[in-house]
Amino acid sequence: MTEKIKKQAIIVKGLVKDEKGQILLVRRKREWDKEAHDKWEFPGGKIEFGETPEEATIREVKEESGYDVSVESMLPKLLSWSHKSEEKEVQLILVCFICKLSGGESLLGDHGVSEIRWLEPSEVLKLDCLPGITDFLKIYLNN
Repeated sequence: MTEKIKKQAIIVKGLVKDEKGQILLVRRKREWDKEAHDKWEFPGGKIEFGETPEEATIREVKEESGYDVSVESMLPKLLSWSHKSEEKEVQLILVCFICKLSGGESLLGDHGVSEIRWLEPSEVLKLDCLPGITDFLKIYLNN
């Protein structure tokens, strides 16, 4: 019996709000990953070597949506999500930053995103989202 590959990563998420109070969401395009494919989430991803979490958030939001943002604060909670398959086990530590829209325009690149939308918070809560997204949104709305 071979031992499972175990990986752990810190993932940053940008909860981006516009002047109307709408929230930016991206729909994941990952046909090979049934856990994530076609699910909604805040733009984000892994921190690259040498980046601060805030820099990674700004970069990831730009890459995945085309929008420029500034980081205002970090939500006061980290979330953890695990995914297991036959060959590997992955643990993601999620960190969410509240971001303010500062420019740019919706641009669908090839960063694992099939759709970009601005939605009212109540609409976000009804979507099929990746783990942690509705939790982060509820924390944001209650603060």
